[in-house]
Amino acid sequence: MTNTLEVWWRPKGRSPFSFDPTKPRGPQIFAAVWQSAIIFGGPLLGLVIVNHYPFLIEDRTLYIAGLSSIAFWFCASFVVPQLNHFPRGMPQSAKLAFRAGFGLCMTGLLLGLLGIANGYATPLVSREVPVFAKHQTGQRDPSRRTNYVAVRAWPDSRDVVELAVPLDVYSRLDAPLTGIKTALETMPDAGRVNLIIGKGRLGWDWLNSVELP
Repeated sequence: MTNTLEVWWRPKGRSPFSFDPTKPRGPQIFAAVWQSAIIFGGPLLGLVIVNHYPFLIEDRTLYIAGLSSIAFWFCASFVVPQLNHFPRGMPQSAKLAFRAGFGLCMTGLLLGLLGIANGYATPLVSREVPVFAKHQTGQRDPSRRTNYVAVRAWPDSRDVVELAVPLDVYSRLDAPLTGIKTALETMPDAGRVNLIIGKGRLGWDWLNSVELP
């Protein structure tokens, strides 16, 4: 029995990962390589900068930039010719999912490349900052929890950011326990930590580690 899914997923009975014998092989190989680089390289590079060169910026700034980038590349996929050749009969929902995935992977790829270019082999400095509060995530297994402290990370600014810290730093800080971020700006200092910061070559500071003074 033939249905729409079979028509677009296995054109003329071929594997979806095989080349079309009616078209030149060179362009198909090139397209497969650059698509694989985006699909696999984007998430991989995104994880690299999250773990090794995280930007020292407010969470909302990162969220706004990330969502804006995903939306931009989603819209751009409609005007890139190579991204508009879908198998005949492919459902519209699958096409939209592909475009959204392209936007997500492109965002991860660019974010990763920028993070590595900005942070790799850059000098580190120490900055002592005040701590206002701390909290943990709610996993039942304590070993799987992430520990956060709320700090004022920038001199001459009252903006507060929550940073993940090792358990020994978290447990030795005598700061109030709270998960309410909206009131942190008005809370008094409850301790100090040293931020080990990389001075990014593109102008963006990145966080290497958080230590006790």
